[in-house]
Amino acid sequence: MQPAAALQTTLCLAALILGMLVALTACSTAPPLSAPTADARLALVRGGAFSHRTIFKPGSGSRLHVYIEGDGRPWVTPRSIARDPTPRSPLLNQLMAADPAPALYLGRPCYFDTGDAACDDAKWWTSHRYAAEVVDSLHQALAGYAHRYDSLVLIGHSGGGTLAYLMSTQRDDVAALVTLAGNLNVSLWTQQHGYTPLTGSLDPAQRPALKDSIKQRHYRGTQDERISPAMITSVTGHQPNARYIELEGADHSCCWASHWPQILQDLAVGR
Repeated sequence: MQPAAALQTTLCLAALILGMLVALTACSTAPPLSAPTADARLALVRGGAFSHRTIFKPGSGSRLHVYIEGDGRPWVTPRSIARDPTPRSPLLNQLMAADPAPALYLGRPCYFDTGDAACDDAKWWTSHRYAAEVVDSLHQALAGYAHRYDSLVLIGHSGGGTLAYLMSTQRDDVAALVTLAGNLNVSLWTQQHGYTPLTGSLDPAQRPALKDSIKQRHYRGTQDERISPAMITSVTGHQPNARYIELEGADHSCCWASHWPQILQDLAVGR
């Protein structure tokens, strides 16, 4: 075999292997949701249009802390949509384990293999990831837990912060809202990163301000390259009970656990 022919064969094999790896990644599923503590209980709960994986962890207090995870892996590559958007290492599932309050991990539609027929359509974790149908289904899934408590604290990471904010605009039982690297200005986020607009989604920047009675804490890591300060402060800056706080050393996903005890302590002050 001539050297040129050998090189061509090698390149073809490399391209084939790369294509197979991308295909396997697109079709692979993330590990199943696991209980963060021994006393936590997993369930599959029907919401509105969707089912939701949940974890309930008992604790002390009359407020239920509700955790909503980020967007996970909607896309495998800029041109390839993931078959399963579930995050490989759910951040809020880990943080919930350190929370002494009663806590609920409220899974998003089509995450953690719910088996819904609706999830054959990838729009629910791409263009419609923050759609009214998604928000409504989260409300309905939460209803079976919320009625046992005096009030709620909604906690969301990244796109989960988007959904937590949208839910807070529609409920009367929310005492506090906490976002970690929250995407609160969806249109600005798509513009700054050159993403396709999420035409089927709601945008907190286009929704009413939250009630003054809701304590808002919006955190961003100083090393975060995905969420800019303006994506938060453009929405919260004019709201009297909202604070924007930067955390040294944290980025979009890393190092939140080291700050979490202080965040929980601040949340409990002035209740």
